[in-house]
Amino acid sequence: MKLFGDLEFRKRFMKSGLPFILAVAWAPIIWMALTALLGPFLLQASRSFLVVQTIVFPLTLLVLFLFLRFFRVFSSRFYGEKPDSLI
Repeated sequence: MKLFGDLEFRKRFMKSGLPFILAVAWAPIIWMALTALLGPFLLQASRSFLVVQTIVFPLTLLVLFLFLRFFRVFSSRFYGEKPDSLI
């Protein structure tokens, strides 16, 4: 792998960077799920799709943040080491 020539650098990247890459990949999925679940109710209450998305976007970020924390804690328990930070 030319991008990660050093094995130690690759391991450090997988421990610290991979959760953020997964968060970016999962963000549209969570956004669509929250829009599908909460959208009809919020659209009835506000009558504006812009208001619905203004509410759903911070919720998406919150869910991603909670997922990142959960997976870091879970991986530290699985591998038996203390996480660097909980983000």
